[in-house]
Amino acid sequence: MRVVGSNPLEFHSKETGATPVARSKFTGIYTSNEKEKTVFSFYIKVQAIPVTFNFIIKDNNMKNIVETKIAAPPGLYEAYLYQYTNQETNQKYVGIHKGSVDDEYKHSSTNKEFQKVFSDSKSKLKYEVFHFGDYTEMKNIEHRILKQVDARNSDEYYNKSNGFPSYVEPDLEKCEELASQIKSGFFNVGKEALSLHVSMEYFQSRYQHSSELQKTVKERIVDNNGNTDKCNPVLVYEARGDGGQDKRGDGNHTVFGADAAKHAVDIPVARVPYETHKEFSNEELLLVGNILNRKEDVVKKPIDISDGIKYVIRRYSAEGTSTNSVHNVKCLKAFGFTGSKTTGEIKSIITKADKLIDESSEIEELKRQNRLFINYKASPHNNKLADTVKAFSSREGVSSIYMSSAKFSGDRILEHLAIVSEPELNKTTIVVVVHHSSLKQEKLWKKEGQPHWINVFDSTLDKKFTIQFCEMPTTMSDGTQSSVSLPESILV
Repeated sequence: MRVVGSNPLEFHSKETGATPVARSKFTGIYTSNEKEKTVFSFYIKVQAIPVTFNFIIKDNNMKNIVETKIAAPPGLYEAYLYQYTNQETNQKYVGIHKGSVDDEYKHSSTNKEFQKVFSDSKSKLKYEVFHFGDYTEMKNIEHRILKQVDARNSDEYYNKSNGFPSYVEPDLEKCEELASQIKSGFFNVGKEALSLHVSMEYFQSRYQHSSELQKTVKERIVDNNGNTDKCNPVLVYEARGDGGQDKRGDGNHTVFGADAAKHAVDIPVARVPYETHKEFSNEELLLVGNILNRKEDVVKKPIDISDGIKYVIRRYSAEGTSTNSVHNVKCLKAFGFTGSKTTGEIKSIITKADKLIDESSEIEELKRQNRLFINYKASPHNNKLADTVKAFSSREGVSSIYMSSAKFSGDRILEHLAIVSEPELNKTTIVVVVHHSSLKQEKLWKKEGQPHWINVFDSTLDKKFTIQFCEMPTTMSDGTQSSVSLPESILV
């Protein structure tokens, strides 16, 4: 049963008096045993006033499910991954379900042995839910878990297959293992003539070649009279290139920097035999290259934000992988970036990748319609935004503020209302002039943001107060005669 969440909750109770909106979050883990019911208590503070919320959950009629553990789900999810464990034999069944964790779904196993155990009232089963998210991502996680143990050929699993991934994911663990071997020096072969490597075909996992880094490498080698002892070994995958030629996997800046340096004649090399890398895809060897360029590298330029953005966009373009997928986040962490999909450098990478993807799509659509996107941070549109706010504020009993839908703040609106509703101003209506940072954000506002905030204000504000929304147009004609006229919607 879905009893745990992390969505912001809106409260309005006697304890909070007339103060409009108070928001908080709660999280927890649902656990149960053979009791008839379980009581959940969440202690939170609503505007500094302690409030305890109790949730009474009744167990279902499956008496053979003697233990249940459900991880705290996100506010929105399409599917989840679950596991049943036969506690008498320790055999497991792993599956996914497209739906809510509190619906009537049980399992989809066609294994008759498991079906018999599941329907036996005397069996003892443990039920767990580990992951929530997009259905495609759940399919990939399921496949990864089952493949690791080869569940279809294992007596410890009831699964008859190892699942079917939605898209191909590079094997991060395998790539990290190879990268670890490379960094340990296992494949080092000493120095080779520089001339062998200058024209060699190569992988390029970075966003672009860095002229600054090449210059730095060149100057350091020049300072050492052509000696390259301090350079990291250039990585070569034997027989990986066209026609069975060698192909460089890492060290492009070292090669080109050394080639530009006076007196450099040789460089350190690491050679990975064909038998070692033949089972790796090109995408996986690019992943190895990114792992080798972690931030702790000294001689060569560490991977930076633009490289992370390139990697995320490449995965999106090649396989349709969600920019914020669990696998992308794990890979970005492996590259040395900090944070998560909601914090730090990784959030920045995902956000910027999404923006570039959206902008590319939006630009093409606007060109097709002979439209221009309106940037309200630039003149003359910023003046129009200010004039709109001024016009609404000139009305009797009305005050107005403008706000981006991407950074909408209920607190700011309430603070403004508290000021303008004072007796000397006596304004009880707030018109929020909303503008959008992208076409995608406009759609998100109409679908989720606007309905949410209308509901919040309607259910929490005193009836004498009114919050209205006015949406500024997001696009305009580019001035051509064939321009498609799109409606500029305003909601008040």
